[in-house]
Amino acid sequence: MDMDQQIKRWIKRIQQSGHKKSANALISYYFDEIYGYTFKRVGMEEIAIEITQEIFVSMLQTIDRYDHSKSSFRTWLYHITKRRIVDYYRSKDYQENRQMNIDDGLVNQSPTSCSEEAQIIAELREISDFVGGLDSRSQEIFTLKAFEGFTFGGISKMIDVPESTVKANFYATQKLVREEFECNA
Repeated sequence: MDMDQQIKRWIKRIQQSGHKKSANALISYYFDEIYGYTFKRVGMEEIAIEITQEIFVSMLQTIDRYDHSKSSFRTWLYHITKRRIVDYYRSKDYQENRQMNIDDGLVNQSPTSCSEEAQIIAELREISDFVGGLDSRSQEIFTLKAFEGFTFGGISKMIDVPESTVKANFYATQKLVREEFECNA
């Protein structure tokens, strides 16, 4: 029996009776691949493990809705994975971690005075809040590029869109930010 047939067999057993050995086998088969994909997108081991666990819990909770005539199981599982990663980037935990990283990065830049540091932090928080009001794709791309230092190519691979789309979105968001904060200055 080839692996595709084995996977279909595991899925069928899980769908029909919640077969635990089949569920464990299916998770074991895909765990390293999904964890690796997730880790590349979030960059932190603990967070990647947590999200990967959530992905497999979600998979088991919704596997009865999986329809092999619509997509391969792997494609369906990656759809769940991408949604969970997007959920993470929208989450309060991510927003708080991002804010701490902004603050830490500024402290490490050694501004010339405490008042300068406070002003920079306040401005970055305002920018972060403004970007937080945009659509989720723009938030994700701008944050990954401006605050976390990812390359356009890296972001493109991470969110599965062409690099040219990532660049266009980033520069459009950057223009909005500049317009917003030049008018408010």
